[in-house]
Amino acid sequence: MSAAFHQPCLGSPTETVAAPSTPGEQEQIVALADTLVLGYGLHPAGITRIPEGTATDNYSIVDQTGRRHFGKVYRTRRNLDRELASVELSEYAADGGVATARATRTRERELIATRGRLPMSLWSYVPHTETAEGTLTGARWAAAGAAMGRLHSRLATHPAAAPSLQPGAAVCDVATARSRFDKLILAYQHKPTLSEFETWALRAARERHAVLGDVERILASLPPKK
Repeated sequence: MSAAFHQPCLGSPTETVAAPSTPGEQEQIVALADTLVLGYGLHPAGITRIPEGTATDNYSIVDQTGRRHFGKVYRTRRNLDRELASVELSEYAADGGVATARATRTRERELIATRGRLPMSLWSYVPHTETAEGTLTGARWAAAGAAMGRLHSRLATHPAAAPSLQPGAAVCDVATARSRFDKLILAYQHKPTLSEFETWALRAARERHAVLGDVERILASLPPKK
């Protein structure tokens, strides 16, 4: 699901890219293009939907120079404070030498564009990436493990990582966790078709939902707090 956008500039290449299959998708891509221009001063030549993504709609973006970018469109504005904290944490990891994509700041030097038609963040595009649910094989597992070690070491230096002791039952909210999984599972079940990633995500969500009863029983068996 992709679209091409052409600006009247001398010598710009002409490409033919398939249009989105539904009006809703086309409208979102047009809104994304408007936000890129307004928030980042970036004129897209092509935008392609990436099917993976649980809480965001993800896109591969090519600008007029041929450079590729990765765009994350947030489906709601209600939790943008948490999304911003997540982007800031990613930048903190990158500043510590962890191999991760960099966020591109808006014209106002913000990490998330909120003034356009769609709330979004824009990132450097990292090609040839794999996930644990993909095709990691051989030495790639060791490389992924080493990267995770560097990530954990860096995050351990974050001010928010200062240790504090709290009762385990107090930080495990089974009811909230069950509600979140219920909503995620229901959202996937209402989709007419699921991608390979979404099929895996639904199966994983059901498996995690199934163990919440055991967690609840373990918490109930703990002695009362003194």
